[in-house]
Amino acid sequence: MSVLPVRPWLSLFVLATALLFTGGCSKVVHITKPFAPFFTEEYESVCDAWSRDARIYRAFSAELIATATYKSKEYRRAYTDEYAEAYTLTDEAKEAFWQDQLEALTRGSEFVMATFVSIEQWDDFDRADSMWQIYLINDQDDRVVPAEIRQFKRQGKVRRRDSVRSHFLPYDTPWKSVYTIRFPYNVPGTDRPLISEETKNFKLIITSVLGTAQMEWNFENTDD
Repeated sequence: MSVLPVRPWLSLFVLATALLFTGGCSKVVHITKPFAPFFTEEYESVCDAWSRDARIYRAFSAELIATATYKSKEYRRAYTDEYAEAYTLTDEAKEAFWQDQLEALTRGSEFVMATFVSIEQWDDFDRADSMWQIYLINDQDDRVVPAEIRQFKRQGKVRRRDSVRSHFLPYDTPWKSVYTIRFPYNVPGTDRPLISEETKNFKLIITSVLGTAQMEWNFENTDD
């Protein structure tokens, strides 16, 4: 009687099956945490509390979609906790990180903003000759322009998704550009803080020939 040759893939399958059910199989050890959108319970709610949305429409088309987060002291505290948990910082490193956040508060009122515009050429918020004008207005009617606008790098028409930034900014998508906007700490020409503990509300205004988008923060509705 002739003996049929054993196919190589069948031999490997039999061997793999035998190893699976032997007592000497090595165990798979899970060293990562179960998937969750955030590491701390507080960060999501704090980020949401200090974020606002605004849009500019013409007819039925959205010409601008913007979401901005004000980096308040409360937000920076939650951000520090989230960052420290994500990167397992030591107590000393976390404290140093927190001190950096406190120092940043003294440099001005800072926002992070993600934007979508319907025409690529309109995505120029950081240019000196931009079609957009951005203002911050407090409840004393003090109006100031940004001291700095900086865009995070992008490649091509669709920006490559940054996993780190997207973790901390849930509204970040590959179709949006992300900017940091910093306003002066004091009202220009005075020694009065633009936003202080006495400030009741303030507005971030984005305006152009296309229209005006307005985002408002009210301290009376926050726990800061």
